[in-house]
Amino acid sequence: MQTAKKLVLVDEFDREYKRLQRPADAVAKTEHSLQLSETLRDPSVADDRKVREYIAGLHRYLNVRNQVPAEPPAEPNFGGQPPAGRVRRKRKRHTWTPY
Repeated sequence: MQTAKKLVLVDEFDREYKRLQRPADAVAKTEHSLQLSETLRDPSVADDRKVREYIAGLHRYLNVRNQVPAEPPAEPNFGGQPPAGRVRRKRKRHTWTPY
């Protein structure tokens, strides 16, 4: 039987959409894990430097947060007044006189 070649169409937008759907901490952990593996496999780096880079990468891997830190709520300022606690001083206008 002859071998048949198949043509597969791939939607690049679908790939990008699926990548964006993944949680940020999972993406970060995956990237850090790959960097750790690459650090150990790199033959051009001395062993003592590999150890330092591996430990630094391991700390980054372990300290990835599972949740994004919450931002403090911001209150809208519809009146155009400065927020409470801050006092704005008016500038003194200078009148310039010719020489």
